[in-house]
Amino acid sequence: MRCSETWNLYNEKLILHSTGEIMKKPSLLLLFIFFLNVVASPVLAADFKIVTDMDDRNIEVPVNPKKIVCLHGVSAEKVMILGKGSSMTLMATKPSPWAYKLYPEMKRVQIVPGQLSGDLEQMIKQKVDLVLYSPLPLETQKYNAAGIKTACGFSARKRPRTLADFIDNYKRQVLFFGELLGPEAKPRAERYCRYFDKKMRMVRARTSKIAQKDRPTVYYGGRAGNPLFSQGNASVMHWDTEMAGGNYLPRAIDDNFLELHDEQLLVWNPDVIFISGWGSALENFRKNPKWTSLKAVRNGKVYVIPNGVFAWEYASGETIPFIIYMAKILHPDLFRDLDMKTELKTFYSEVYGKTVSDRDAERILLNLPPL
Repeated sequence: MRCSETWNLYNEKLILHSTGEIMKKPSLLLLFIFFLNVVASPVLAADFKIVTDMDDRNIEVPVNPKKIVCLHGVSAEKVMILGKGSSMTLMATKPSPWAYKLYPEMKRVQIVPGQLSGDLEQMIKQKVDLVLYSPLPLETQKYNAAGIKTACGFSARKRPRTLADFIDNYKRQVLFFGELLGPEAKPRAERYCRYFDKKMRMVRARTSKIAQKDRPTVYYGGRAGNPLFSQGNASVMHWDTEMAGGNYLPRAIDDNFLELHDEQLLVWNPDVIFISGWGSALENFRKNPKWTSLKAVRNGKVYVIPNGVFAWEYASGETIPFIIYMAKILHPDLFRDLDMKTELKTFYSEVYGKTVSDRDAERILLNLPPL
């Protein structure tokens, strides 16, 4: 029996029906790994390349992955916007209505239950060749043991600690996906970074001169629909807000994601509040009578963050219009010359290669789905 026939036989009888037992028993796991490396059909080195992922690992991945599983939401979005959505097989976060409208190929992608896990048997059946994740070492071991390549798309423990590092790291993530996803994706990633540099230079030329005392204090909440779930120090929201000319209050807590108490928000008493548009966070925010005394509420400075292809506040590709959106709210006089509908339409056209109408742009900015 040839190696390829042997592999098919074991694939059905051993892997698909015994994966759970293999992963529970170290001795079986070692035997399983040995089998994959020695008995299975050989793969030419030319079929793989070495890249450095966002957890700073030098990893071996397919040259042009064809069957991708995304267990990390922002990773799925990067695959979409870089033109490889048709390569996705499974993903953990259901795409937004705008993602389905602009990238209809996503309608065929199956949503897997559980954001930080995956069905190994199903992946083997579908011949998955790449899993994108946010660091969970024990979780990735089972994929590697089954011969499935893995790559980290974001590592919270390695989040940047200065604004300059954030800018570099943000572009590095886009370029990493461009390198990872094959030759068609790389020029798209480079085009994105050029546009990012152009727009952020424009924003920073205006906001970098604003003294800290003149920056409005900002609170962000609403992750998972809870107004008290926020992002802390060195998070994406911290740096996005600083770029836009705000004083981000939750930076006082050194955690990527965090949960606050009501009293902390009352003590901070922010000038401006941004509420996630992902879920029912605004409705839940309004239900708390304590918060009617907040300065931002009294002055009508509570804003729902738009959702486009992805939620804007989670290192989305739409970070570019998001920072401009925040800058116009925080410093309307400095950014009076910019029209958000125009910015959004130009962004989608020049960066994503998608046509967005005036009505579409209005609905995105109001956090409304497509008609």
